[in-house]
Amino acid sequence: MKGICLVIAICLAGLMTACGGVGNVGTTGSGSNSGGGGSGSNPGGGGTSADATCDTPSVIWGGNTNGTSSSGASAFVPTGTMHQPRAAHTATLLADGTVLVVDGGQLDIDDLLVSVPFAETFDPSQGKFSTTGTPCIARELHTATLLMNGKVLIAGGTRFSGYPTWLPATQTAELYDPASRSFTMTGPMQSGRTEHTATLLADGRVLIVGGSTSVEPMASAEIYDPDAGTFVAAASMASPRSNHTATMLSSGKVLIVGGENDEAALASAELYDPATNTFTSTGSMTTPRSGHSANLLANGKVLIAGGVSSQIFAYGALSPSTDPLATAELYDPMTGTFSRAGPMTMGRVGHTATLLLNGKVLIAGGYIDWVNPVGYQNNSSAEIYDPAAGSFSSTDPMLATRFWHSATLLQDGSVLIAGGIGSDSPLASAEIYK
Repeated sequence: MKGICLVIAICLAGLMTACGGVGNVGTTGSGSNSGGGGSGSNPGGGGTSADATCDTPSVIWGGNTNGTSSSGASAFVPTGTMHQPRAAHTATLLADGTVLVVDGGQLDIDDLLVSVPFAETFDPSQGKFSTTGTPCIARELHTATLLMNGKVLIAGGTRFSGYPTWLPATQTAELYDPASRSFTMTGPMQSGRTEHTATLLADGRVLIVGGSTSVEPMASAEIYDPDAGTFVAAASMASPRSNHTATMLSSGKVLIVGGENDEAALASAELYDPATNTFTSTGSMTTPRSGHSANLLANGKVLIAGGVSSQIFAYGALSPSTDPLATAELYDPMTGTFSRAGPMTMGRVGHTATLLLNGKVLIAGGYIDWVNPVGYQNNSSAEIYDPAAGSFSSTDPMLATRFWHSATLLQDGSVLIAGGIGSDSPLASAEIYK
């Protein structure tokens, strides 16, 4: 089995700052062990160190493919550095315009993507990251949803409960309160899940769909009620799927697209109707895809871009698969059908796609190929989808190669790009697309 072993360091009393508190900051670096407040050879304050073994050789991150600037002045500019290198994390725009960054993983000496309970916030007005409360549970490949009350629901993700148990998904959920800068437990969910989706519904509840137990994709769904602080079971999808997308449509229904089951990538799509608590099948994509992106456009259609046409995960590990797709398509809610769009300037998976204020979509980074024995070929390139023209065009490249990073639209219309896996390890760097 090839791939990244995603191993979680669990939040234990005596080894970390109490859940909800504001931890200390360790020295940012690239040493062998991961600290809860930083990285380097010594753990940061309020964290844990974790070494683990895997029954596979270490993954080789290898080379990268850099884009070429299309202008003298880059559209991407550097900004403050995070206190914690991280990938497979979440980044959420808060009501006050700051960005909450939660957990994710960094590499230890065995090239394992080890997660630590650590959160920080980015202030665009100052261009800097600051520590905030300590999450209750270390997690990655989780979801983060801004609720109508201003709090953030952090749910699920991957968790380690002792080798050789293989990466069971956590059933836990917690809330971040920007007012107190603290995390508190909520839930738990009906099922442990990772690689799932979370969508804020029009009535303020959160729909959690699919994902996997870290081994088996799931068809189940559940709904979080912020008033009660509980999760309740919802209807199940027609197909188990993980690594899919979920997009709220203007009708209030949620479009679930693609992903993978335990055998292959999926072309199918389903619609969830909150009014009837039902999933119904809708049109199929022209290409099966997993690990793609999905954006609701101003015209009501949904842009589906990139991904791979086979499984991207196998038994909890990122595994080499067919080349990432350079194709894209549009879902039309009026007809319930998909049609080809694009093509993209290159195939990519593990990328981000951000709807800009001008209605265009910024697609950035990702990995573009697997080449033996070098490894994943990640890249710094970026492109723009223009709905009016129905085409993709290259824009300036990012300042660093990244995949499994985050991209957050800020209140001024710029985009914060943070973390992700660089040419050989998770990054602490961040940059802004203007």
